[in-house]
Amino acid sequence: MKTEYKKASADDPNIDDSPPALISDNDILKFFNLERDNVQEITFTHKSDGLYVGITLNQKYCQCPVCGNMTQKIKDYKEKKITHSVLSVTNCYIIYKARRYQCLHCKKTFYENNPFTFGGKFSVVTVSNVLKDLKSPNATFTDVAKRHNISPTSAINIFDRHVHISRRPLPECVAFDEVYAFKSYDSDYVCVIVDYLDKKIIDVLPSRHKNVLINYFMLIPRVEREKVKYVSFDMWNTYRIVAKHVFPNCICIVDHFHMIQDLNKRVDKVRIRVQKKYKKIKDDLKKKIKNKTITVEEKLELEEASRHYYVLKKFNWLLFSNNNKIFDENNEKKYNRVLARYCNYSDFYTYMLEIDDELEKACGLKEDIVQFYTNCNYDNAKKALEQIITDFRSCPVEEMSPFTNTLTNWKTEIINSFIIVDDKSKRRMNTAIVENRNKTIKLIKHASNGYLNWERFRNRILFSLNDDTTYYFTCIRKDRN
Repeated sequence: MKTEYKKASADDPNIDDSPPALISDNDILKFFNLERDNVQEITFTHKSDGLYVGITLNQKYCQCPVCGNMTQKIKDYKEKKITHSVLSVTNCYIIYKARRYQCLHCKKTFYENNPFTFGGKFSVVTVSNVLKDLKSPNATFTDVAKRHNISPTSAINIFDRHVHISRRPLPECVAFDEVYAFKSYDSDYVCVIVDYLDKKIIDVLPSRHKNVLINYFMLIPRVEREKVKYVSFDMWNTYRIVAKHVFPNCICIVDHFHMIQDLNKRVDKVRIRVQKKYKKIKDDLKKKIKNKTITVEEKLELEEASRHYYVLKKFNWLLFSNNNKIFDENNEKKYNRVLARYCNYSDFYTYMLEIDDELEKACGLKEDIVQFYTNCNYDNAKKALEQIITDFRSCPVEEMSPFTNTLTNWKTEIINSFIIVDDKSKRRMNTAIVENRNKTIKLIKHASNGYLNWERFRNRILFSLNDDTTYYFTCIRKDRN
């Protein structure tokens, strides 16, 4: 193997005058993934836009791809410029002097095997580095392209040609959820399907509509669909309809987080209603102060209304907190100027419940649901839920009593949420893992300012979020609409 460094020439302003860095032959071979016996000559030229590496491979017998005969006759040479990202401090280009052989039998011509590319203008190393960088959810095509001295369009083309991820087999435990991430002609939501036990994304669909989901799953063999035992989702009724239709052996489970979230919204409506009541009292009495017509009793009423409004507005988050430590009565108390006394969070919470009877009843029902999910098991959940339904039905608070319909409509799925689906970890099934994946999907979307190509967006999600997914070394040729 012959290694040569070109010296600077005054006639070539692009060539750097600084002396070339010393590098061993073994390092060169490692950099370009070459075998010593295959290389005839390597030359290095330092220019202002990067390092140019001229490579000529040894002449050898090659088999004609048409007739299969061996030949060593050279027709001509063609120089190919290949972008190579082996160096991080400067741009690197391979000037590959490719031989074109001619078959003596059929007279056809063909190029020798190219060890640097997959048939394009980027080296194998460049393609591999680009795809490795795109594995990160917060990486964009523009950033990766800039890092490897290629255009964003080239980075996109590399991804499209080498990444195509198939659906994962259906597991025993499937979790459904949707995320606002891709706008198609009939939907703004992406349906995310996750394996609950191994936390891998099975697939993502461009819509959560019933007909789309049913058509997708019905194309999967029935034998595979029969393996699904548990399906978890939020209170989107379409998921329950689809699960019962396509998974004949499944047990449907509604996620308790969404159930409590819906209940918290109702409790907050009660709080807002009470808060508005005291705000109106406060505003009306302030007008009397301005007109100097307020009485002593009304001044006391104004002070009380101001305190109630202040606590309801500033400490509303206490009504929905699950951190029991902050409700400890023994926590340090600090002086509050509005209430004119020393208080801790437990005192503020108690104060809010004493403001209004309906708010206290609403918070009591919410606490019953929290304790229901905390203390019950599958054996006693049915009896406890029936009692909770009775309590909600008899509740005089207008925002809370309609929740009876929700509990009744999802009664079976709520009870099923207490089933242990993993004997090792004693886990109940929910959609928490899907919510986690949804957050990363939004990161992919926002980092790139959105996607217009669904197939590319789907592959990017599965490629980035499933750590066992990889890419093809050979280009994938596929038709795109």
